[in-house]
Order: sequence, then structure tokens, then C-alpha cells
Amino acid sequence: MSEYSKDYTFDEMMTVLMAREVRNDDVMIVGVATPMVWAAFTLAKVTHAPDAIYHYIMGNTFVLEPRQVSLLYLEMNTARTYRFQDSVECTLESLPSDKLTTIEFFRPAQIDQYGNTNNVCIGDWEKPKIRLPGAAGILDFSMFYSRGSFLYTPRHDKRTFVPTEDIYFISGVGFPEGKPSICGGSGPQCVITNLAYLDFDEKTKKMRLNSIHPGIELKTVKDSTGFELVIPQNLKETKPPTIKELKLLQEKVDPLNIRQLEVLSGKEREELLDEIIQRELAMKNKFPKLLF
Repeated sequence: MSEYSKDYTFDEMMTVLMAREVRNDDVMIVGVATPMVWAAFTLAKVTHAPDAIYHYIMGNTFVLEPRQVSLLYLEMNTARTYRFQDSVECTLESLPSDKLTTIEFFRPAQIDQYGNTNNVCIGDWEKPKIRLPGAAGILDFSMFYSRGSFLYTPRHDKRTFVPTEDIYFISGVGFPEGKPSICGGSGPQCVITNLAYLDFDEKTKKMRLNSIHPGIELKTVKDSTGFELVIPQNLKETKPPTIKELKLLQEKVDPLNIRQLEVLSGKEREELLDEIIQRELAMKNKFPKLLF
């Protein structure tokens, strides 16, 4: 019997792949409105990285204990209890700059072939079509961190993956013109999507197709990317979630499927959101379950 599951959704595949990037000595930064990241970090904590530390931007807290992913109570109680301040400043002050092991996943609105990202605006700066959330601490972790930056998007398409000349604003630094950051950071390490696992070629620093997910055609990945990818001669297939990883994710880490809020839209997302809220409100113990 294979240790790998054949029955999983692409959000589960992405969450597992993100979890596998975590090391045991990492500080795992959990941002705002990123339940897939939270689920991935918690899965890593209960599998191969028990000593990794959470850093929740909500309330700017460092936490050791892994708890079930929650929509309402963990962030709500943290926000009520702790003082807000800049999370990146706190992390940088707490860790030696030459030994930062912070890992943070960022979901960009646009990304080019060198890993430069945009999360500021779509359209002209003076009169944008869409105003995005902004850079926040992205500049810091994309330029300075020794672990580099980690990227993900559940929608691998040409609106997200654009050539450098079509990126409207650079708010996250990749490899400018194919060169490492002058600030000493390691640069983008990977991009995890619903179609593939991508990294960057060591020489050219261009985005490379490291592996393609089971059931996905190479043509689909190429047609969904707005620039030419580096394609290895021997293209690998992504290793799917193991039965153990999937069972932990579904039954302990995120049984309410909160991670799926990042992949759904419209009526489906609204219905799942309402279901999660009702299920959390119905819980006898309102604080998320401690996993170990």
C-alpha cells in the first residue's frame, strides 16, 4: 500500500507542500487572512517541526503550542489581549540578522519571472483600477531574510504570472534583473500553486518548473503562465500528500476547512464562511483545541 494518498483537493496539496518547507528551527509568521498558511504551519508543527515557533501578526505574539485552525476565537482573543505593533520590527529585533530563520508565505497579486511581486495596485499608480492590501512587511522579508521569501497562489493564471514589463508595481523584491538582493537576503525560494511547484534557476534566477502536480499537463502550466518558464529536461511529478499528512490536516489541524476560504469565491465562499462561523459558535469550548 502506497504511503501517498490519491484522494485530495488542490488546497490540501498546496497546504501540505507549504508545510514541508518549514524547518524545525523556524519562526513561522502567520499573517492576516491567510488560513492556508496557518494550516500549513500547524501541520508542520505536528509532524516534522515540533520546535518551530508561531509568530501571529494579530497581537504580535510568539506562540509555541499548536492549536486547531480557527476563524473566530484565536485571533479575536489575541487582538483583545495583546498590544498591536509592527510584527516585522519585533521579529528582527528578536533574532540576529545574520541567523534569521523566519519563514513567511506571501500570496502576491502579480509575480514576474524573477520573483518580484506586486501587492499594491493594478493599473496606473495615479489612478489604479484596483487598490490592493499593500506591502506591509513584505519589503523586509523579501530583501533581508536568510531563509528568503516563500510564495503561493491558488490561482495559477496569466493575470498573476506576468512578465516584468507588465508588473504594475514592485512591492516585494525577487531577483531584480536576475541578481540577488543587495541587502543580503536569499531571495524567493519557491512558488506553490494549484498546478505546480516552482523554484528559481541557480544561474539565471528565472522561475523554473521544479515539479508538476499529478494529473496536470505541462501545456496547462505553460498556457497559464505569462512568461517562459525554465523547464528541466527531466521534469518531476510533485509528491502528493501522504495518508498521514492528509489525515492530520483533515481531522486535527483544520477540520472546519477554513483553508478553503482562500480558494473559493462568490456564493461558495459565502456559504462556507457562514458554515464555519455557525460551527465555531456551536462549540462548547470556544478556544481552539490544543493539538499536543
